[in-house]
Amino acid sequence: MGSKDKTVNAIIVTYNRKIQLLRCIKKVMNQDAQINNLIIVDNASTDNTLEEVFNYFDCHNLKISVDKLTKIACQKKINVYVYRCSTNGGGSYGFYTGMKLAYEKLNTDLYWMMDDDGFPAENCLAMLKKEIDNYDYVMPASIDIDDHSKLSWPVRKRNRSKTILHKELKTSWGEIMPYVTPFNGVLLSNNCIKKVGYVNKDFFIWGDEYDHYWRCKQHNIEPVTLLNAIFYHPSQKLPLVKICFGLFSAPYVDSKLRMICLARNYTYIYKHYGQVYKIPLKFIQYTWLFLITRHFDFEGWKLYIESVHDGLIENFDRHKKYLKG
Repeated sequence: MGSKDKTVNAIIVTYNRKIQLLRCIKKVMNQDAQINNLIIVDNASTDNTLEEVFNYFDCHNLKISVDKLTKIACQKKINVYVYRCSTNGGGSYGFYTGMKLAYEKLNTDLYWMMDDDGFPAENCLAMLKKEIDNYDYVMPASIDIDDHSKLSWPVRKRNRSKTILHKELKTSWGEIMPYVTPFNGVLLSNNCIKKVGYVNKDFFIWGDEYDHYWRCKQHNIEPVTLLNAIFYHPSQKLPLVKICFGLFSAPYVDSKLRMICLARNYTYIYKHYGQVYKIPLKFIQYTWLFLITRHFDFEGWKLYIESVHDGLIENFDRHKKYLKG
């Protein structure tokens, strides 16, 4: 079966971003290469997200059950489904759920995955499908949603230096770059899901995409980025704090929930994918950050150490005590 004949299931994971979600839905529903199914996974939003979705598809006053896949519409020969989670399991649970439903319920050939805060260019899917027979994992370039000349975050060129300019990156690599920054608009084949499985649902946020990426590599699936395929996404928002007299930077966000996930999940990744040496290096960096840069923030340092330990022993529960509601 050629790529033109393969069924495509788009998966959008959302939480409390109804305006951005509707923008994404509109772009996904109006691709040059049409999708067959759309699954919207709602992580127990509290901003009437699904009501807005129902209005968009003209299915007012629709009642659905939680934790159940429900078809709400069929427009342009595209079947539209929603799945409302009973609790907020984060992006990792959303992608896990969407992949599992598409694979087990809808008999999908291709899986097109994205968050709600970005959107694809009109020809994005068509360009990805052209290469899916050659690769099982293809990504579009992530372009700054506010400045289309720039990437959403710095990316390495062939010479290992980084650039924020899309044109400069294409000049360096050509049309295909041999690594990715998932999951923004990634297209996965059914073969990829069969070999690698679903996203690790326990990560909550941050790192689940890279855990899946490394598992793909272990199964001899080589992810690539198609630099002429475009997915618009907000620029990198995770603050980098200068440490060690400005010689280095460390990601830091003033949220216990997010810092737990950051420290725990990447420790897990370092442990499992041949990067154990990074664990003590990160410990030194964050010890400096909490005790020197943040002036003896022993509470933050202790939580960081506990989260690193969680990653080593694969305990994915600590963040749950900081969830709202």
